[in-house]
Amino acid sequence: MQKKVLIVEDSKNISFMIEMCLKTNGYQVFKASDGVEAMVKIFDIIPDLILLDILIPKLNGYSVCEAVKSNEKISRIPIIAMSAKTQDEDIQKAFELGVSDYLAKPFSPAELLSAVRKHLNE
Repeated sequence: MQKKVLIVEDSKNISFMIEMCLKTNGYQVFKASDGVEAMVKIFDIIPDLILLDILIPKLNGYSVCEAVKSNEKISRIPIIAMSAKTQDEDIQKAFELGVSDYLAKPFSPAELLSAVRKHLNE
């Protein structure tokens, strides 16, 4: 059975690149472009993994992460944060809120796949 990955990214180009990378490697992909849409989709599909941009509209990535990790039904879903925010305090805040990993933008398809496979125990 295909693993379900939710991409939460407001840049259409980045979202498309991630989607193509994951689909060609056998993942079922869902997308959201803002934090509110992400929360709806998380509850609708219960993904196996969330790729979460930090700087997204309506509800930022930190808030989405906090909401996911504080809800017993979905708190076990691994979250990989993706961001150009590479200051130590930004990365530390993401880990304190419960992300499993942090990918600094720009990242390569190989880096992405490695992180996805690691957190899906593949």
